[in-house]
Amino acid sequence: MEVKWDDAWIDTEDVLISEAKKLKAVSRSTVGWLVSDNENELILATDMYHNDKDKEYVNAIMVIPKGMIIDYWEYEIDELIRN
Repeated sequence: MEVKWDDAWIDTEDVLISEAKKLKAVSRSTVGWLVSDNENELILATDMYHNDKDKEYVNAIMVIPKGMIIDYWEYEIDELIRN
């Protein structure tokens, strides 16, 4: 799945209030395996395992609130690649 979303960010530098009012969220794209499509968020993982011992685990989880999502695309993966 590919997700385009607006992300929060922080800066620790002093900024004039007039300039701070002009700041925007950072738009980014994230690609990962869809773990869950919940009511309020999409949950992706960047890694999944293929061996029997670890196949119930995923790694590098990202939770993206749906209110931050601009658009998303699901891609079909050939099952032979996943096995």
